Amino acid sequence: MTTQVRKVWVADKAGTFANLKQEKEELPPPPPEHIRIKVKFIGLNYADIFLILGLYSAVPEGKLTPGFEYSGIVESVGDGISEDWIGKRVYGAARFGSYATYINVPIVYVREIPKDWTDKQACAFIVQTLTVYYALEELGRFKPNNNVLVHSAAGGCGLAALSILSKKSAKVVGTVGTLSKLDFLNQKYGENPNFTFILREPAKDFESRAKRALLKIDQEDLFDIVLDSVMGDWFWPNYNLLKKEGKLVLYGSASFTPTGNLHPVWNVIQWIKLGWKYIWRPKIDPMQIVKDNKSLSGFNLIHLYEREEWLNQIFGKLQTLELEPPSNIHEFSFDQAIEALTYLKSGKSIGKIVLSVQH
Repeated sequence: MTTQVRKVWVADKAGTFANLKQEKEELPPPPPEHIRIKVKFIGLNYADIFLILGLYSAVPEGKLTPGFEYSGIVESVGDGISEDWIGKRVYGAARFGSYATYINVPIVYVREIPKDWTDKQACAFIVQTLTVYYALEELGRFKPNNNVLVHSAAGGCGLAALSILSKKSAKVVGTVGTLSKLDFLNQKYGENPNFTFILREPAKDFESRAKRALLKIDQEDLFDIVLDSVMGDWFWPNYNLLKKEGKLVLYGSASFTPTGNLHPVWNVIQWIKLGWKYIWRPKIDPMQIVKDNKSLSGFNLIHLYEREEWLNQIFGKLQTLELEPPSNIHEFSFDQAIEALTYLKSGKSIGKIVLSVQH
């Protein structure tokens, strides 16, 4: 086996998208139990933005390359891996580093792409589907006929949650930030009598609007599970909307996303705004949770990456659902990574954003 010259996006320090630069480097041969993948598509996630801006607690030290998911073709294999893998179309999850034209990854995090799926669809599937499945099943303890509130329902995680919940007996209220996203979801799920959608803004009357929305499809006005990727002004309404024994699952904080880049000197106003949001972030008394008989949980999927056995079990459970492949995918070229991240950060995107790699 030989080394492989590759292009890779690297940030030498966090704080601004301008720190993200494309470099060329040599990728060594795959180590034992690893494979080398010729990358075809790279999935973007909100965590990539927080990683680059320096707001992600799990960020590695030193230079960093974003990216948690990919699809491509197996080019070579390390010791312990059958050469039968070479040439197969695959997709998988990574613990950072997928913003590259070639990657070496452990075989345990790789799956063959279904024959009737494209490389682009496979790339758009894995991270966000794993995220919401874990939130719904492992933490939310979903049961048939549960009422579920899904924030950012037109985003990648939101659409993955709707896809899963459409396979189950659930009453769902989804929230979005714009009228165009509301129209999109009403067209996509308008014939599903168990789904309804509302605008997230304004936050001040969100609680009453969410109750009215749920009453349109159910006889109750409270939820068993709330999936919250926004937090901020919606935290307390979300908590209040829970039934007794209800579960609020936190897996994102989009409301804390700065409107600009976090340059350490010039963007003082952005730092002040972010600091103000942090100071006034929601806080809750643990005794109140006990008194209210509700559950509050949060997670970061990256911390579950080392649980190989668990990931294999989740992959298997997802396959039994026979979910349709993602269909709302916005494509940028590999060289347009910064433009793609800027678009994702704008909040205007619907569904998944991916980078396509041309070799």
